[in-house]
Amino acid sequence: MPVDKLIAKDRERFAHARAIGAARANDPSAIVDARYDAARDALDLEFRSGGVITIPRRVVPGLGGASPSALDAVRVSPAGDALSWPSLDVDVYVPGLVERVFGTRLFARATGQRGGLRRSTAKADAARANGAKGGRPRKRLTA
Repeated sequence: MPVDKLIAKDRERFAHARAIGAARANDPSAIVDARYDAARDALDLEFRSGGVITIPRRVVPGLGGASPSALDAVRVSPAGDALSWPSLDVDVYVPGLVERVFGTRLFARATGQRGGLRRSTAKADAARANGAKGGRPRKRLTA
C-alpha cells in the first residue's frame, strides 16, 4: 500500500500495533537466550527478567534423537515466545513447554492472575453495574 494512500484509520491501526509491539518488547516473561547444555542434556532458557529455567531435553517434543551439534543451533523467536531448530524442523511454543514441564495448575494460576489484572471497558462496566446494585455483599460472621 503506498504511503500517500493511508487513511487516518490505517494510521491509528499502525500506531496501535506499534504500541503492542513495544509493550511485548519489554515483557519480562520473554526468552532472550536459549542454550543446550550437553553435560546435563538440558536446555537453559534465560528470560528478559533475568531468571533462568532448565528443561530436560527429553520433555521437548521432536528432540529425542537429535545430535548435540543440532541441539546447539537453537534459535529464539523475535517475540521471545518460541524456540526453533531449523535443521531439525522443530518449533516449540515456550508457554506450552513450561506448562508441560511444570503442570497445568501452576500455569493456569499464573495466567489467571495475569488475566485478572487486565483492565478493560467490559470489566469497568461490570464493576459499575455491580456497584449500582449495592456492591459486593458483606461476608457473614460465623459464631
